[in-house]
Amino acid sequence: MKQRYLTRILLLLSILFISIFAKAQQNDDLINILLKKNIISQKEADSIRADQAVKEQARRDKENQHGITIGSRALQLSGLVQTEYEGFQQSTVPNTFLLHRARLDVKGDIDDNWNYEVYTEFATTTKLLDAYTTYKIADFLKISAGQFKVPYSLESLIADSQLEFIDRSQVVNALAGRSSDVIGNQNGRDIGAEISGSFAKLDDHYLFDYTLGVFNGAGYDVASDNNGHKDIVGRFTIHPIKNLDISGDFYDGQGNYGTPAKNYLRNRGGFDARYVTGGLSVTAEYDKGTDGLIKRDGYFVQAAYFVIPKHLQLAAKYDTYDPNKVISTDRTRIYTGGINYFFNNWAKFTIDYLNRREETAVQVKNNILEVQLQLAF
Repeated sequence: MKQRYLTRILLLLSILFISIFAKAQQNDDLINILLKKNIISQKEADSIRADQAVKEQARRDKENQHGITIGSRALQLSGLVQTEYEGFQQSTVPNTFLLHRARLDVKGDIDDNWNYEVYTEFATTTKLLDAYTTYKIADFLKISAGQFKVPYSLESLIADSQLEFIDRSQVVNALAGRSSDVIGNQNGRDIGAEISGSFAKLDDHYLFDYTLGVFNGAGYDVASDNNGHKDIVGRFTIHPIKNLDISGDFYDGQGNYGTPAKNYLRNRGGFDARYVTGGLSVTAEYDKGTDGLIKRDGYFVQAAYFVIPKHLQLAAKYDTYDPNKVISTDRTRIYTGGINYFFNNWAKFTIDYLNRREETAVQVKNNILEVQLQLAF
């Protein structure tokens, strides 16, 4: 039985590698035929092979700018390391260095329409972030299943390496399954399935994108669901002009939380917009949520601009969040100024200063200086 199993595995691996190298072999066979028929010279054949090699490497570099490609598209390895320093204004809170993120990403294409990804976090504790597969039927219909980001909130969906600030906004952390959500920090992820796609092509871009998913609602990297209710999530985006994205999304679900823990309503809704032109990017997002009987909301507006193209970026952000709309003195506002310096496509150095303002009679001196070095390979 064990030998039969190993034989099947070897057969599957053989089929995989044959399919990977089949296209390259076909091109080489065609060149050899042209050589034998004296249609091209050996020098011309060598020139064609060299030109193909350059084009293939350029294609790989474009598709996988930060990664190491093994076996063509079948297996791609990439990673992210972020080392951070936090300096606190409060004398009672110690300044500290920390390993913010240390991640390894494994992904690839099974064929032209079928791909997979396995993404793991190693900082502090080892956690499986993403483990899913996507099958593309057409541009207007893709099916994904496994563990991955819930399609809610623009800022939550942006990759950690592509954020223009070190931290996400208060409202996103509280309402998108992140650090201050009632269900705990799920890194914006859950286990489930979704359909997505783009349609109504206009010149060189699609006019609409959509995503509709069903999730457990218990979060990521868990052995089983903690309630029988399944959460419904939807996101719809319109691109009225190139580089402008305007989106609306909703989350209808239940969460198992509280002391003692039981099922409570956990609904969200919001909209966002992002525009990028040249070295300028402008982003805004509003979200509201209901946890049990508590209603919350918040928004942020930010802008970033490359004063030195591809290298030096300045950014500013206004971020406000109200954790309970019944209470009139618990809203927090954060004004953030940031500097990003990109050494190259791999390395980025960021400095953020957060000026925090609470709606209280006495302001707490809790401003924060954050410094981060990022390597994304």
